[in-house]
Amino acid sequence: MKKFKYITVSTILIACLAAPLAVLAADKKAEKKTKPYPLNACVVSGEKLGGHGDPYVFVHDGREVKLCCKDCKGDFDKTTAKFVAKIDEAAKKVKAYPLKICIVTDEKLGGDHGEPYAFIHDGQEVQLCCKECKGDFDKKPAKYLKKVAKTDAKADPKAKK
Repeated sequence: MKKFKYITVSTILIACLAAPLAVLAADKKAEKKTKPYPLNACVVSGEKLGGHGDPYVFVHDGREVKLCCKDCKGDFDKTTAKFVAKIDEAAKKVKAYPLKICIVTDEKLGGDHGEPYAFIHDGQEVQLCCKECKGDFDKKPAKYLKKVAKTDAKADPKAKK
């Protein structure tokens, strides 16, 4: 009888410890599939992001949403479908990232750093080897985006050089 209690308690304890790990793994998986926010402005107010400090960021149905401030979240929640449609329309116009390397470090994407850090800058998808490279990118985006433009020009012989 003592063995049975020991086995039962052990099983319950293992299940209680494993459940949070399963949730964390599911969150990480969902995080990787999140579509980056395609606009430079708040979808609710139309104000440029960063005007009120750091944008309020959350994930809605697998897509990243950035609002100029937390106050806009209430309006977003009232007419979610309208704002999601605007985000999805903008996402259709985003140019795909054509490279297999990080434009900051020139390292292969998906290497030692894990999943690439993806975001959209002025209608161009950008993938970096890690989130830490974003700071360098933000200091000189034009410099790094030239690498993408060169690749686009090679792919399209009609493109201006």
